[in-house]
Amino acid sequence: MNARIPSFCVVVPMYNERPNVAPCIQRLSNFLEKVPARTAIIAVDDGSTDGTLGELRRLDSEIPNLIVEARPQNGGYGAANRTGFAAALREGFEYAVVIDADGTQDPAYIEGFFAPMRAGSDFIKATRYASGGRVIGVSWRRYVVSWVGNRLARLVLRSNLTDYTNGFRAIRGSLLARLETRETSFVVLLEEIRVARKLRATFAEAPYTLTVRADDGSTSKFSYSWRVYLRYLKYLFTR
Repeated sequence: MNARIPSFCVVVPMYNERPNVAPCIQRLSNFLEKVPARTAIIAVDDGSTDGTLGELRRLDSEIPNLIVEARPQNGGYGAANRTGFAAALREGFEYAVVIDADGTQDPAYIEGFFAPMRAGSDFIKATRYASGGRVIGVSWRRYVVSWVGNRLARLVLRSNLTDYTNGFRAIRGSLLARLETRETSFVVLLEEIRVARKLRATFAEAPYTLTVRADDGSTSKFSYSWRVYLRYLKYLFTR
């Protein structure tokens, strides 16, 4: 196995995340400083109205490996991801890792992607539901809805993956260049897997621990709720 860690960027979609901007970017920067590979943070502001972009612009002058992509208006999670992926391809990274801005996913778990990245896996999903994965602080109701939704997705998509509704993932650049998606909501996570399977992509998983968002009452479009999982299920059974 190749011991070299492939180059990668961390794509961070943001919509009205102003209080989380500095902690998120600084935490990522601190982690990436210790990684012996070419890395960068690609923060995508999806038309925020709360000053998120201004905070990103301020940090842009302080953190050398930060790339800020600004969308003129809110287009949804899927659109923000596509903007980040286009930037990752433009910058020539071998992989794009996607992480949420709200602090529920510790950047340290990116390390779990390194082995499958070295092995050349096309699509790597962080998982809460395989051996080594956990969920902490999430209500039992949300946990059950999520678990059931993911089990159904596994059956319908006929895949061995265990976590479909989780946006923490890494995608190889050669796959990204062919991965055409249209969904604008979180449903894009299922669409990506459908398209990747048709392209005969290789999949891998890396366990991680999900913690609850500090401000669980946030109105951010990037927060999860039971309504989001209903959209996932509707997508699965109406395509």
